[in-house]
Parts: sequence; C-alpha cells; structure tokens
Amino acid sequence: MAHIKIDPSQHTQHPWRVHALCADFDLEDVWQVPIVLNEQQTLAMFIDQFKKADKELLRKGAAAFLFKFRLQLGKLFGWDAPQQPNRAGSIRVRYAQQEGLALTQLPEAGSGSFIPVYQLENEFLSEIENDTVHATVHLSRVPVRDKVWGVHMAVYVKPKGLFGKAYMVLIKPFRLWIVYPAMMKGLAQSWQRATASSHIKTEV
Repeated sequence: MAHIKIDPSQHTQHPWRVHALCADFDLEDVWQVPIVLNEQQTLAMFIDQFKKADKELLRKGAAAFLFKFRLQLGKLFGWDAPQQPNRAGSIRVRYAQQEGLALTQLPEAGSGSFIPVYQLENEFLSEIENDTVHATVHLSRVPVRDKVWGVHMAVYVKPKGLFGKAYMVLIKPFRLWIVYPAMMKGLAQSWQRATASSHIKTEV
C-alpha cells in the first residue's frame, strides 16, 4: 500500500474529539498510513512504533537533513524554547478543562518534541508549539472492512502571525514531497518489523 494524502473529509466524517478541541486550528493535511491493523492490533501498539519511526527518521536521508537544518535554524533564531507541558494556552490544558480532568490525569509528557494530549482507544493527539506555529498531530484507527482497520494521520496548525504563515507556505513543498513520504515509508517498515517479530499476523 503506497503512502496516500487523502481528502480531509475522510477525517472530518468521524466523531473525533479533536474536531471541537482544535476548532480554531486549520486542518493542514490528512494522510493514510500505509499499514493495516487486525483485531489483535490496537492503536496503542501502532503509536509505540510511530514514536520509534519518528526517531529513525532523524538519522538519515533528505528528511533527516531537513529536520537537522530546521533545528539549527531554531537554535540560531531562538524559535524553539522548551515547552512547559501544562502551560496556559496548551491543548493539554484545554483538553483537561473540557473533560473535567486534573492535569495529573493526562498522559506523561515524555521528552520528545511533541507532547501527548490524550490517548483513547481509537484516537491519539499530541502537540508542539514554538515561535512559528502551534500544531497538533492526530492519529486515528478507522474501519476498512470487517475486522480490519487503517490508520489516519491528521495535522492541525495555527501559524503565529505573518511570519508563521509565511513559514508554513515556505516549508509546504518539503513537507509534502520529502518529510511525510519518508515518514510514511518509515512507519510501514517499522510496523512490518514489529509484527513480524511478534508473530502477529497482519491482514492485507
């Protein structure tokens, strides 16, 4: 299955919590991840591989070069100050307020660039914020046919000012033609290795 950028309606037709939570964000992209899940394979299993594949993406290839170049620019211009997970204005805090949860009931923030907001049976949301943009990545488990599911990845963004908007326009070709395709390929390979080593049959 090739990596596919899909119509946003395939994401918005589902009753995901992210719709209301990020109503003031723009839905930038929706991708169909090139894997399938059977009834023994949960979204949580896939998320574990997603995190591993994300790290592998930074090691080699054009996508790795772009990530490293962006990190250097961030250091040079001071775009990427450390994020406080439960800062005012974060999606984590917004979610906790919306759901009536204490901040201690939210997922562990971890040490990655993206901070998890929530993890449910069929959807997962994480966020990142810097001086250019506030963005979220939403992963969802969607039915394909009887006892077979696919995974969609949706990216929501809120550019910061005119510079943030110009930045998003500038990086769009690189995201669409280099970063996301490399990510989709890495996810497929990571998932294939994981399912093969665990002897869990993956339907096609």
